[in-house]
Amino acid sequence: MFVRSHALADEVLTTHDVFSSDEIRYSASEVPHRDNPVLHSMSAMDPPRHHELRRMVSRAFTPRTVDALTPAIEACADRLIDRLTPASDFVTGFAYPLPISTLAALLGVSDARQADFVRWTETITSFFGQPEARPAFLTAVAELREYLHTVPASEGIVAGLRESGLTADEIVSLAGLLLINGHETTKTLLVNMVLCLAENPAALAAVRADPDLVSSTIEEVLRVRPSVGGTDRFTTRADALGGESFAAGQRVIVSIAAANRDPAVFVDPNTFDVRRSPNPHLSFGHGIHFCLGAHLARRQAVVALRALLARLPGAWAIEDVVTRDSPVGTDVLALRLVWSAARDSRVHT
Repeated sequence: MFVRSHALADEVLTTHDVFSSDEIRYSASEVPHRDNPVLHSMSAMDPPRHHELRRMVSRAFTPRTVDALTPAIEACADRLIDRLTPASDFVTGFAYPLPISTLAALLGVSDARQADFVRWTETITSFFGQPEARPAFLTAVAELREYLHTVPASEGIVAGLRESGLTADEIVSLAGLLLINGHETTKTLLVNMVLCLAENPAALAAVRADPDLVSSTIEEVLRVRPSVGGTDRFTTRADALGGESFAAGQRVIVSIAAANRDPAVFVDPNTFDVRRSPNPHLSFGHGIHFCLGAHLARRQAVVALRALLARLPGAWAIEDVVTRDSPVGTDVLALRLVWSAARDSRVHT
């Protein structure tokens, strides 16, 4: 079953007793990627265990925690822009390392293990059950599990999770969830941000003229180009949705991209409007599985956009885009962000 309307998408996302996130338990089909930590994390759980884990983990994503991380995010963004040129790959030069650095700080990953953290991230986030990728995936999960055992008691959120009584496997599953939902989606948000503004020069000029539009610009990027185009649920019993019957164990695919452009909810849905308000997009989900890291993702995007606007003047253009289709959409693997010749004196050329 495929859901496109905003109303039905919202119903599926908020009715967890009928539309479960627990694929392993409810899917009537084989689950080839059942070893993926994400399928054993709270994003794939129903209450009551979901609520128990979320209460434990939510303390790591409080506004106070995000505020404490913000200076490091700002410093990292400036360092990355220092090395950015119109010939650089924006993905590997900026959009990829900024959320990696943020998550490493959040998890308490030492500087000496950053390279390993990047390798684990790439391996775990790219695994979708392919037999040929399974050995590397299992190795990465084992190494991540071993490393998380060594995180000092005073660093990152891992120590707090251990003190909360989570098992080693539950902590690894949470880390896997953070790697995928916290890194991949934020990287994609940063890429989509520059794509939207390069494609809409008037919008870029507007947000340059009025910095108060930065936050609403990020929300419109999330609506027009959601980091994840869709999500799925699994029916716990036979019922009906929007007049269409379904059986127990059926996969329901929710198109976030379509729901975010539903003309019944959004005026001129295909127009990129940085002043759009209200903007009830579903890009962070809804209901009990609303993205726990939404506040942190938004903060990273706001910091990044402010820094890019300050340091990369004039109109923006996108060149040499390289993409790859994946099970959850189209990934942008590389692109060059080109701006006007005038450069901030702090940028090294």
